[in-house]
Amino acid sequence: MTFERSTFFDENKLPGIYDAFLLILLTALFSLALGLVIGLLVAVFPIIQPWTIFLSYTLTFGVVYFVARFFWQTNKIDTKRVSWKVYVIVSPIIIALSILTEGLVGLIPMPQKIQEFFASMVQLNIYGYLTIGLAAPILEELIFRGIILKAFLKKYEPLKAIMWSAIIFGIAHMNPWQFIPAWLIGIFIGWIYWKTQSIWPGIIIHFINNSFSFALGYWARDINVSFYDLTGSLINYIILLLVCVIVSSTLIMMLSKYFQQQQTKTIIEL
Repeated sequence: MTFERSTFFDENKLPGIYDAFLLILLTALFSLALGLVIGLLVAVFPIIQPWTIFLSYTLTFGVVYFVARFFWQTNKIDTKRVSWKVYVIVSPIIIALSILTEGLVGLIPMPQKIQEFFASMVQLNIYGYLTIGLAAPILEELIFRGIILKAFLKKYEPLKAIMWSAIIFGIAHMNPWQFIPAWLIGIFIGWIYWKTQSIWPGIIIHFINNSFSFALGYWARDINVSFYDLTGSLINYIILLLVCVIVSSTLIMMLSKYFQQQQTKTIIEL
């Protein structure tokens, strides 16, 4: 596998895959440095302890967003209005995909230490929800679709652009248990972005997915709770997965048909 020479600081060339990996590395390094700074601040000002994860996340991705936008010469984020029909269709799709992707993740055994780490990182309170349910959908969509995928779609053919942006989105989560759902849902959001040329559907999809997962964790008082645990038996779980497959595939076909109709309508009007 080969990547093109980095164009991260070259405003005359479109950024590519290698540049996106440099951006992820920058994010990781800045996150570590900021974590140390916030840790020192907490020692001095204990009152900010509940806000540490929220502050670390929003400052990290906020800074990375402006750095990427500056060096990648992204002058405009696509914020076109999208029909309410798209939102009505994608809402049940993303819930079904969340359940299906969790089933795939369940095939990878998660060590107890990792489960404890996730539990410690996700606060099942208002501070945790502000991070997961609100900040993440906005900031991650601005970066991964509003900047990275937008650049990729100008540089590569759509399939390559969407697949690589989803892979990079998955890698940014930095563990295999989050990589799988992030990659698969990233493909879906990438397709929607390509068809609508707007980050709004991605933000809403991301919001629904994260809020749904957070709500389940809050209800069960365990962020690592699985749908297998919630259904109570293997038979019920298999039925749930089959329903999700039918619902998601049917609605995705409906959405694809809707996009085709809109494209045809636009061509006729031109």
